Amino acid sequence: MKRKEKQLNKRVYNRSLVAFMFLVSCVLAGQKSFSQQPVIKSSIDKNNILIGEQIHYHLSTSIPDNTYRLTWFNLPDSIGHFYIVRESKIDSSFANGSLGFSQDIALTSFDSGRQVIPALVLNIEQLQGDSSFNLITDSFPVQVSFSPMDSVKTFHDIKSIIEVKKEWPWWLWAIAAIAVLALIFWIRFLIKFLRKKPVPEIFKSKLSPYDEAMKSLNDLQNEKLLQNNEGGSYRVKEYHTRVSDIFKRYISRQTKTYKLHLTSDEIMMDLDEYGLRKEQLFAFANCLRMSSAVKFAKYVPPQSESEKCLEQTKEIIIEVNKILNRKAESDKENKK
Repeated sequence: MKRKEKQLNKRVYNRSLVAFMFLVSCVLAGQKSFSQQPVIKSSIDKNNILIGEQIHYHLSTSIPDNTYRLTWFNLPDSIGHFYIVRESKIDSSFANGSLGFSQDIALTSFDSGRQVIPALVLNIEQLQGDSSFNLITDSFPVQVSFSPMDSVKTFHDIKSIIEVKKEWPWWLWAIAAIAVLALIFWIRFLIKFLRKKPVPEIFKSKLSPYDEAMKSLNDLQNEKLLQNNEGGSYRVKEYHTRVSDIFKRYISRQTKTYKLHLTSDEIMMDLDEYGLRKEQLFAFANCLRMSSAVKFAKYVPPQSESEKCLEQTKEIIIEVNKILNRKAESDKENKK
């Protein structure tokens, strides 16, 4: 009998142990499944404020990682009778397989009375499947009131409007006077130093344009700037500048048109109208390009090239002078 009782008690104990373990596993499974569900929380720091006073509104949510996707609140400028003063950045965290998001919002209201911060909707989507659902925050009643009146202080009578004379202080008059004087001196400076320089008198000369150009080129050649090149690139630049200026002065006097400001390309366009040979035009164009490189790019050509440039300038002046003389004689004969 004792053996049977022991066996019976052992069976009852084993069944009770199995039932207890099953119950514990069910509770743990239920807690686990509950903890894997998205959760949203909201809170405020006060339920009574004065008009214009701020409320700190806290939002937080927790969702299982790699299971759900949420779309955070898209808040307008106002929620009900409450205006959003500022929003913090959305903070994120990860712990125990769950993603957490939170945000702090400062609210205020200018409508007195009992106002309600309405519930907000958070959309949750499952990563596997097309199903989605919403989580809704709590709504919070808030009493908005005016500042209590101080009954200790006395009331003052309503006073009439007092006219205020609009007078400038002395220092404003001083600044205005200094500004006017500075403006006058600045205008005089612009007129004196930035006025357009007069065109040099190039059309008055005892020599003819041709004779003057030949004399100037011969004088430059006799100075031997290139042989006595003590100044280096400076003397070469002076040499080529004078060569191009002599030609521009010649063509200006010959056509009675100011052309000292023309560029090399513009000079070649003018020469194209005289019917010069292409070989001459091409050689003189290379001479002008070399002179520009010397003046603006600090190029130092060989001495022979610089001397050749002067000779080509002489040749082009001689050829242009012949063409103009023939044209003048032809015009005289046509008039007769």
